[in-house]
Amino acid sequence: MEKLVIFNDYANIAAAYQQQGRRLDHDELFNYLSEGRFLVEAHAFVPIDPRNPHARDQLIDDMWNQGYMVHSKIGVIAGDTYRCNLDVEITLEMMHAAETIKPDIIVLISGDKDFIPVVLELRRRGIRVEIAAFPGINAARELMLKGSGFIDLHTYQQECETPTAAAPRRRPLAPAAVTADANDDDDDDDFDDDVNDDMEAWDRL
Repeated sequence: MEKLVIFNDYANIAAAYQQQGRRLDHDELFNYLSEGRFLVEAHAFVPIDPRNPHARDQLIDDMWNQGYMVHSKIGVIAGDTYRCNLDVEITLEMMHAAETIKPDIIVLISGDKDFIPVVLELRRRGIRVEIAAFPGINAARELMLKGSGFIDLHTYQQECETPTAAAPRRRPLAPAAVTADANDDDDDDDFDDDVNDDMEAWDRL
């Protein structure tokens, strides 16, 4: 059975759900991505608002209970919001997993194009890197192209919302097929700039 490691860029994916007015079920997505594979580890990276550092304590506890290893980081105040970039931490943990676990597959739950260099490096080492994100919302077109495969979370979400459907099942993946207007890099930059602002609204729900 293929060895799998999952990396969850919480702010990126949760903001994409919030933008659509949907609730993210981390446990369900966790099970969906790991079905039929030997899940060795799953990492989640959670930004912390320095103005309210305990706001996500329950979320972090829940994610530990779901099986994630949670990495949190306190952001820095920027005007009336805050900024917290976890790209370096995610990249380092991905490379550490490649060296120590040597997985067959890594699933990156993020659409941030800043991960393209590490995705390409992991692929050069023979690791399949699958990107899980929403085309047209948080998935940069270039990242979709550079991954080994793409998991369209629109499809996953539609299965979740079908009343007669059983639990959603992960589809076999081919290399990403990306249309020219799926999402351009400027849109991705705008999304990343707004992530912390969106997450504040999300936390208040």
